[in-house]
Amino acid sequence: MTHSLHRRGSPESLANDYVVLVTPAIGYNDEGAADKLREALEVVLAAGPVNIGSYATGTVFAGATPEEIRRGLWEQPRVRCVFSSREQVVQVLKGLKERDLGLSVTVSGLMDEVLDMAREVGLQPHSVNLSLGIWGKTDALPPEDVLEFVTMCGHGLISRQLVERAIDLVKQGRRTPEQAARMIAPPCVCGIFNPVRAAELFRKYVPGGEVRSERGVEG
Repeated sequence: MTHSLHRRGSPESLANDYVVLVTPAIGYNDEGAADKLREALEVVLAAGPVNIGSYATGTVFAGATPEEIRRGLWEQPRVRCVFSSREQVVQVLKGLKERDLGLSVTVSGLMDEVLDMAREVGLQPHSVNLSLGIWGKTDALPPEDVLEFVTMCGHGLISRQLVERAIDLVKQGRRTPEQAARMIAPPCVCGIFNPVRAAELFRKYVPGGEVRSERGVEG
């Protein structure tokens, strides 16, 4: 799933950032796949994703509940989510392997870590996609510290202006890192934006280690 490949940042920053996608193959095994997707969703929810969503309902940060996401699954969507720890992903892979639903499972993360998890669970990856970076007029791109945030939405729906506004609010002590992460999360409609990683990225902007109340502040 190439839209999850282009996350920017240091290996340390990306070490606890794993996108998981579960999907049928349209025209091959999508007929009657809704129940299988719902079963996969239960495995995912049990592991505790930090974000999850669907095109039909939006994400938990846009107000959708896990039950609404479950009801919104039909034959041709996919389960989209993100985790902040290796242990959570291993739990999901073990659960999906046991159920053998016949669905495609994609895990995005640092390649060595993902391959190591596959070996631990006893899975042989079907294929590996790698990002070769950004080519073209790169001088038009936002600064690298902004790219770390916006590339967590693979469809490019989190704007640089929103991220820059959130950074300013953290610098002013008017948002905590966690509040800033929740502020920029909703536009990512498929739920692969990682708010835990985002909060860590915002933490470097906290002035003097203190954050004032956001009460009365414009969003």
